[in-house]
Amino acid sequence: MRNVVAATVSKLVATLLPFLTRTLIIHYIGELYLGLNGLFTSLLMILNLSELGIGSALVFCMYKPAAENDEKQLKALLNLYKKIYRAIGAVLLFVGILLTPLIPALIKGEYPQDVNIYVVYLIFLFNTAISYFAYAHKKALLTAYQRNDILSYIETVVNILVYGVQILILVLWPNYYLYILVYPIMTMVENIWVGYLTKKRYPSLYCEGEVSKEEKKEIKKYVYGIALQKLCSTARTSSSNIIISVLLGLFSVAVFGNYYYIMIALHTFFYQIPMAIRSSVGNSVVSESIKKNYSDFKSLMKAYSFLTGWSAICLFCLYQPFMHLWMGEKMMLPISSVVLLALYYVVLQLTDIFELYKDAAGLWWFGRYRVVLETISNLVLSSIGGYFWGINGVIIGIILSILLFGHGYGCFIVYNNYFRDNKYLEYFTDFVSYVFVIVIIAAITYGICLLLKFRK
Repeated sequence: MRNVVAATVSKLVATLLPFLTRTLIIHYIGELYLGLNGLFTSLLMILNLSELGIGSALVFCMYKPAAENDEKQLKALLNLYKKIYRAIGAVLLFVGILLTPLIPALIKGEYPQDVNIYVVYLIFLFNTAISYFAYAHKKALLTAYQRNDILSYIETVVNILVYGVQILILVLWPNYYLYILVYPIMTMVENIWVGYLTKKRYPSLYCEGEVSKEEKKEIKKYVYGIALQKLCSTARTSSSNIIISVLLGLFSVAVFGNYYYIMIALHTFFYQIPMAIRSSVGNSVVSESIKKNYSDFKSLMKAYSFLTGWSAICLFCLYQPFMHLWMGEKMMLPISSVVLLALYYVVLQLTDIFELYKDAAGLWWFGRYRVVLETISNLVLSSIGGYFWGINGVIIGIILSILLFGHGYGCFIVYNNYFRDNKYLEYFTDFVSYVFVIVIIAAITYGICLLLKFRK
């Protein structure tokens, strides 16, 4: 509960303040800058190997020594993680710089002429890489000891500083270079702060010693499996902006980005529930019976499905009125896109709980083929759909890939390799019934909303 509260506060700040900055960007410097921001953020998400799950795999290996208070093993793991992170940072910078000449090819049509897109890209690249050379590995220690609340509060304060400074820049000195330079500066502040607190809280835990060859082999297996898994989810969330930029241009990226921002902010907000209990579930998988964990899984899935349905219906009914008030008719998508985005939200969010148990049970290796297939299908289907049907086609491609390889193949891996004696068909029946109820209630609620007349 401590972690849930801290994560909720953090995500509220991380949702509301960017909402204000998006509004100010369009008002003071224009929608093309917003599109540029979305494009480079998506591109660097794909390159960011930490977000591809290596950090999660390393934390998983810390659960047991943290539970047993094995300081020698924890220090050896920290030392290994530090080396891995610095190697990742070097590779990220190298690959990122190699991609620099290709940047213009990712943008169809016009882009802001008063900024150098290469300089902007390199600032985003530096911001992504800088954590690896600071104290990013220390975050794993706090997560292993179930103190995600500390990380959440640090993130909250840093976000307030980031967006507060950016808002001042947009209002007083509307300069895009100054706006994005805030990112790497505050990233350094956050990492130094984490390093200081972990040293103060766990003074006896520092980088020392070596992990055995057998353990390195096991860690490598976990890293490989989860990195592929996160590559899939990152490609899903980031490729849409890149595909839209290549096929339709930065303005379409900005329009889609506004809708996607609302949807993913809602998903991220609710995702803090499984995220906050991740360490506890990991501990339960290690120490409790499969029967007990399956019972917990069913209860969590039912409660989470209720939250998903309620929030999806609110999203569907309120999307267009809100976008009309916020951005105006110029930057609105058709109602067909709203239907697809609401469905996208439902199928995406209903993967959260079985993904939680898959991660807690360390089943990344078993899903290595599934994530490759989902990544390929997502890119292919979204690209084909985007070419023929624009933004709607991109969304349809993502939904189909999640249904086929997320719910289909992904959940089968959990049932086949962890919940072994429980039938996968039971999950499939529950999933279909949840979606069916959500769709029916959404249709009724939307029909009632259409009967309500308001002055514009």
